Amino acid sequence: MLNTTSVVVIITMVTASVPALAVEGAVGRSAPGVWVMPQGGVIGPHPGFSFTLMLIGYVGSLSGTQHAAIAGTLEANVSAGESLTYLAPHYVYKTANPKINLASKFTTPVSWVGVTATAQMGDMAHSLRNANAGPGDTIMSPLIVGIHFSETNNLAINTMIFAPTGEYTRNNLSNTGLGVWTFMPSIAHTYTLPKEGLELDNFVGFDIYRHDATTNYTSGTMFHWDGMLLKYFLKNRAALGGIVSNVTQLNDDRGPLADVLHGLQGSAWGTGPIALVVAKHEKPRMMIQFRWVREFEVRNLLKGDVFMLGFTVKLD
Repeated sequence: MLNTTSVVVIITMVTASVPALAVEGAVGRSAPGVWVMPQGGVIGPHPGFSFTLMLIGYVGSLSGTQHAAIAGTLEANVSAGESLTYLAPHYVYKTANPKINLASKFTTPVSWVGVTATAQMGDMAHSLRNANAGPGDTIMSPLIVGIHFSETNNLAINTMIFAPTGEYTRNNLSNTGLGVWTFMPSIAHTYTLPKEGLELDNFVGFDIYRHDATTNYTSGTMFHWDGMLLKYFLKNRAALGGIVSNVTQLNDDRGPLADVLHGLQGSAWGTGPIALVVAKHEKPRMMIQFRWVREFEVRNLLKGDVFMLGFTVKLD
């Protein structure tokens, strides 16, 4: 395993709530490229705390005659911007088996959301603009299981639980939360080639949404895969790489508005660069990463760009 890259702890739950129109509220749990992380499949091996601060920006739009179900209303010509800040403490427990590590994680988000759209009211179309800021939906990982097949081959099994702690009201275009519990079972895998200075990371997950009683809407299950290849240089103090990702809805949305929109199954691809720097090797060890993911081949989702700037501090 690349020793210097071990400063990057698993941070696969630090992003969420990126706009996606095939789910209710114009805001889904996943967008292309947001979940895969450097060393994402590695838990531990040393017990202790780490902290991640992640800054996320998203700008996207849906044009033409397509409509979106947002907080119980039908909207067209949707444009959205969102900035998110996540603070995620992460703790690795001490275990007797060197091949297995266990961890827990808790993420508290703060977000700003701005949305413009056109609402159809009878024979009249009205332009709407909403902006809002405040706490988002809390993300919990009670137990993450890390499996070390070898120093270069690692797997992490996790179920993220999204609690509806953010603001969510009917007819509000810029809610900071989704108003529903969501479960994301996932697997993250990391494989490294130390001699070549290469790292391959993959993330596979499913977003399973509960029923929204406020709007009588149930979003369909979303499958997402993110893949990332990194090349390390400068004695493993820096890396450059690329991300490829897919989001695909597996079944229709359900509810009166979903019936009007014929189920609204959505999908999207994304690709873009990532750069990271190991800023400090000594305790506390620090890593900085930046990525830009551009969406393409988008169907029934906002089409736009995701920007991420992350800081990780490991105290063990």
